Amino acid sequence: MEWFITLLLNLPHVSYLSSSLPSILPLQLAPPASAHPYITNMISASILVSIIAIALQFFYALLRLKMTDMQKLRRMMKEVNDWRREYMDAMRKQDKDKIEKLKGKQDYMNRLNMEVMQMNFRPMIVFMIPMLIIWWAVLPQVFGHTVAISPISLNIVGDLLPITCTKGIIVKDVNSITEELIKHAEGLQNSIARDQVTSLAREARELVDAGQYIHARDRILAAYGIVNANLENKVQERVPSCTAENEVLLWAWYAIASIAFSGIVMKITRTEMSVT
Repeated sequence: MEWFITLLLNLPHVSYLSSSLPSILPLQLAPPASAHPYITNMISASILVSIIAIALQFFYALLRLKMTDMQKLRRMMKEVNDWRREYMDAMRKQDKDKIEKLKGKQDYMNRLNMEVMQMNFRPMIVFMIPMLIIWWAVLPQVFGHTVAISPISLNIVGDLLPITCTKGIIVKDVNSITEELIKHAEGLQNSIARDQVTSLAREARELVDAGQYIHARDRILAAYGIVNANLENKVQERVPSCTAENEVLLWAWYAIASIAFSGIVMKITRTEMSVT
């Protein structure tokens, strides 16, 4: 198992994907976004998120340069990969003498594997602290749930790990939020306000079923406005993740930008892990 994990870490670009780990969490674990993000323009949002993703890639590269002896790491990885290549070749040829000879180095190679893993994980662990702060506390409040729009659906694995918005996601969000609003309405002493909130919640459901997502969002925000106007302890506003189908979710756009530019960043910073 150790060699398999190390192999994954040693594949081209995979170690850089660790800088995108928080952004590829399942949607249900994504941080709550603000109902009133600072940047709502899709073009501006997509450009800024891309710049942030690239800047964090450079930060991660600098951490690796500072905390890792790259020459030693490459040398160790080459030694492990060469041994693994010879071992697999001997297995294919059923060369028992060579297999036994190579097995004699297996303990040493396992120790190298563990050291390679530690060298890869040290900068990643340090990087995760500012990354999580930015991901959970900054990005969702500045940009909201989505930051770009795609001409087609990018949900390769369907709703298991959605990248772009679907009507199903929007309907699910609206149903969940309106149920919450109706519960809040039941606790209001003002019967007029209670009826208004309930009516707006039901209207939002009807609008989303008809595909009028933005209008549904407006009704939800109006309902929250009435609720909070009649409560001493204000409730946090929630809005649907998307206002249109095929909008690209924040975490997905960040991950796409990180992966797309990771190779360029590695070339510039000379932290690529080629061991050929």
